[in-house]
Amino acid sequence: MVAESLKKTGGTKKIVIIANFATDRVNGAYNVIENIAAYTNKLGYNCELWGLSTELDQNNYPFYVHFKANLLHFSVPEDLKNKLIADRNSIICVNLHSVFTPINIGLSKLVKALNITLCVTPQGGYHDYTFKRSYLKKKIFLFLYEKAYLKRMDYFFIHGRQEENFIKKYSPKSCYALLNGFPEGKIKSSIYDQERTGPDQKLRLLFMGRLDPLHKGLDLLIKSMGQLKEVNVELTLIGPLFTNEGQNYLYDLIKSLNLTKTVIIKAAVYKQEEKEALYASHHVFLHISRWEGMPTGVIEALSYGMPVLVSEGTNLGDIVKKEQLGWIIDELTQSGIAAAINNIYKNKDRLNEFSENAYNKTPQIFDWNKIAQQYVEYVLLNA
Repeated sequence: MVAESLKKTGGTKKIVIIANFATDRVNGAYNVIENIAAYTNKLGYNCELWGLSTELDQNNYPFYVHFKANLLHFSVPEDLKNKLIADRNSIICVNLHSVFTPINIGLSKLVKALNITLCVTPQGGYHDYTFKRSYLKKKIFLFLYEKAYLKRMDYFFIHGRQEENFIKKYSPKSCYALLNGFPEGKIKSSIYDQERTGPDQKLRLLFMGRLDPLHKGLDLLIKSMGQLKEVNVELTLIGPLFTNEGQNYLYDLIKSLNLTKTVIIKAAVYKQEEKEALYASHHVFLHISRWEGMPTGVIEALSYGMPVLVSEGTNLGDIVKKEQLGWIIDELTQSGIAAAINNIYKNKDRLNEFSENAYNKTPQIFDWNKIAQQYVEYVLLNA
């Protein structure tokens, strides 16, 4: 039986995840890769994580193997090539992560030459906005390499419709939707202050993430605040800067709209207690990206009992709506965002309801144990 062959007790097969990875960096994609591997092992299945980076990553995972590799080179390092060749009969599938990456082109050719089943998790890399940045380079890369890369895949792990729509242009293979999760037992109690949600209180909005105007929709968000000057609302943006150009754009936009008292930019925070203090001092967590994989920042905020306002691009809109965890933006424009925020302000009485739903439901919805089990089932289905 195929499932038994993958079990740690007596099994002879294994899943191999190959990805750019580092445990010492705060990165949503790294977090997802780490947890898929860790929880698959926790469930009793053989899953190895082969990390690619130019510097050695230090961690204690028994299932982790590091390979020094330059992601911008098409050639596969000799030690990685030899490992794949030596282990090929025991590998049930190779799961690559990320797209438009030169080393993955070389890896995909080698894996298929070794007759190993191959899949990829794009991590939000395939979407309608793929060519908004580096248009010419990506168009050339797509024509020369990425189309063939997509066709080599036996199946795909995706987070939402944008990725599936992009993939279906080039491949008829199956796409399996997986949620991202949040580590069990991490949140002991809700930190949401239900005494601060009265009708006359200022509505405090929070965004935490990379301060990328295009990707994260921050240009539209700030412009929407310009339409809410009669509403008692404040927006705090927390995160690392994307580029100097992006930083200057955000500050100039805030100044030009005369929003310096209502839109505040602060440096990134990484300590959990600092993040908890921010959750506790705001009412709603915002994430209005034009595209995403599935932002773990939103899932963490929900885990703490924070209601959210999200775009469809986060791939979380359906869950937020179904489970009553917050609000969804109907139209991703500055007017659409302004209307959504104004609606929240007028319906602050729902904040406590959404907060309780978020805190109580999130651990079950975004359970890494369930997600890892689904992951294994899809792998076995294609074995």
